[in-house]
Amino acid sequence: MKQRSPLSLILGTALLCGACICSLVVPQHALAGAVYRCVGANGQMAFTNKPGAYNNCKKMTDYADPPAPKAKAANASVKHSEYVSQPASQEPAAEAVPAVATAATGATTSVEAAKVPAEVRRGAVYKLVRANGVTEYTNIRPNRGGYQLLFTYISTCFACNLHSTVNWMATALNLTAYKQEVAAAATEFGVDPSLLRAVIHAESAFNPNAISVAGAEGLMQLMPGTASDLGVANPFDVGQNIRGGAHYLAALLKQFNGNERLATAAYNAGPQNVQKYNNTVPPFDETRVYVDRVATLRQRYHAAE
Repeated sequence: MKQRSPLSLILGTALLCGACICSLVVPQHALAGAVYRCVGANGQMAFTNKPGAYNNCKKMTDYADPPAPKAKAANASVKHSEYVSQPASQEPAAEAVPAVATAATGATTSVEAAKVPAEVRRGAVYKLVRANGVTEYTNIRPNRGGYQLLFTYISTCFACNLHSTVNWMATALNLTAYKQEVAAAATEFGVDPSLLRAVIHAESAFNPNAISVAGAEGLMQLMPGTASDLGVANPFDVGQNIRGGAHYLAALLKQFNGNERLATAAYNAGPQNVQKYNNTVPPFDETRVYVDRVATLRQRYHAAE
């Protein structure tokens, strides 16, 4: 089972907590770096590009500013680190937190975070350079273009929320995203493409930038150790992530004699827990709702193909 913990997000000297906006003045030139997952002094989870002040840091992903566009182009193809083309309804929003904002003025280079007691369940971190030279890192999606989505964060997988209000029998399906990658991985590993699409939907809601508090990454929310074992060098690369997830699912299906419910239970809780409970779905609330929701999505994707 994935343990949940309060989440704070730190980029440089700007700490993002709840729904606050934190800004700092930086030179307007191309910036690049990496995001690390660390443990803070009080045991809190922190995502930061300056890991020196934190413990047990692990590199999660690289980021870089996109090159300056030569001309405006509508719906241009972008890499995952600039993933801003999805509709606003598909972008994760911070849940269960009040809207709080702090703005930088003058040459301020550090900002105190607003203290928000509620736990952040979902969200994203955006980078925006204002006309006055202030660079903003915020988890509130800017209302104008020119921003960069650095990465997103989720407390746990999309279908794992015990109190989800999603109607899994009616929620919109995504039959087109990553169609070639899903088809190629399904063919290579002999996994039904509707099952692959259902797991992607359940894990990340088709968000290739997702990072969970537990450290799971990308479309199919691969844990770093699992990704490494599967030869996935970059879990935020769509093709690699889907191929790795399909490879893992195929191995679980083989281990549990083609039983999709047990394979998806093992995908969520680990195969050792399925075995521990005599090859049945483990009695974990999260795993049980996950298995049911994946089965519902898999049936719906199969019927829609």
